[in-house]
Amino acid sequence: MINNKGIQLSKARTAGKSVKVFTNTPVDYRQLVTLLDSMKRHFFTYQLKEDKLDQRVIRGLTREMSTEDIREDLVSQGIADAEVQQTKTRNTKQPLPLFLVKTRMAEKLQEVQRLAMLTVSFEKKKRSTEPSQCYRCQWYGHTQRNCRLAERCVKCGEDHNSTNCSLPTPPTGQRNAKYCL
Repeated sequence: MINNKGIQLSKARTAGKSVKVFTNTPVDYRQLVTLLDSMKRHFFTYQLKEDKLDQRVIRGLTREMSTEDIREDLVSQGIADAEVQQTKTRNTKQPLPLFLVKTRMAEKLQEVQRLAMLTVSFEKKKRSTEPSQCYRCQWYGHTQRNCRLAERCVKCGEDHNSTNCSLPTPPTGQRNAKYCL
């Protein structure tokens, strides 16, 4: 089917019970993902470099700031594709006075000195030292954005998303996770 669709592969090789497939171009990659989706195949992939957004942390704002107000201010300063989210503490999930902005226009962020009349600075988001884990299938090495593998629940180990699990969520700070792999 890959050949019939005109998708060009640079290589394909076995990896345990799986097959790793590499395409020649981003167009071939997108066609292959569409084909596998239409066939309802289980697979995961990685994001193309050209599709990745640059992530920066905004310092100098108050925790009460609205993400929508920040986004509108960035748009008015020429950063049209800004996605803004507020960071929270890991345990208590309380909002922090730090905001994450994702954009393809990172070079323009260097020109921004003020947001909501406050002096701000932008820092590159630090990469996590922990291995990435998919919150869809619970496997390591990829993320849920590009995962089409079967869903696995971290609460009970069954084949559904953890958000749809009938088991109660443990109190904050406690983890009753089940090994589902």
